[in-house]
Amino acid sequence: MFGSETRSILMALQDFWLEGIDVDAALYDVRDDDAQAWEVRALAGASIGIDPIAGLRAVIELSNALERIVRGESEGKRQLAAILGRAGDDYQRCLWYTLAGRDPLVVATSFGELEKLMAARAMLWVEAGDRGLAPAKSSNPYWTPAPEGPRATFSDRFELGDHWKPYLPSELLPED
Repeated sequence: MFGSETRSILMALQDFWLEGIDVDAALYDVRDDDAQAWEVRALAGASIGIDPIAGLRAVIELSNALERIVRGESEGKRQLAAILGRAGDDYQRCLWYTLAGRDPLVVATSFGELEKLMAARAMLWVEAGDRGLAPAKSSNPYWTPAPEGPRATFSDRFELGDHWKPYLPSELLPED
């Protein structure tokens, strides 16, 4: 149906749309969309400029810990404590403390939404790179790969607010 020259042109056009694509565009759109829940908007805004692959990994790790807490698994609190206390940039701490103290189901759902956005962003980044194209993204907002200010030390015995009690197994609840 198509000659080899036409096929080559069509293949080049398939690649063309990825050249210079701003992988942060969806994050900006969500951040600025008043129809979105403010929690998702805040997480999207905090994720603009983060390395697409490292950012996706960070969100998956944090989202996994929160899902485990909501499911009542004690390992979730241990994971969250390890994430919040480790060396490295403040991205995961920023995400957690943006929503800390909020309704647990809203927190878990918001992180699930962010995970989808970050996965799509990472796929665009990888696809463009695989095709030898240069996608665009905003500058990384973190100036240092180390925590800014004092880093806390956490154990898995830290207390979550009373609103988390329905999701925690009895051994994780504070003693009266």
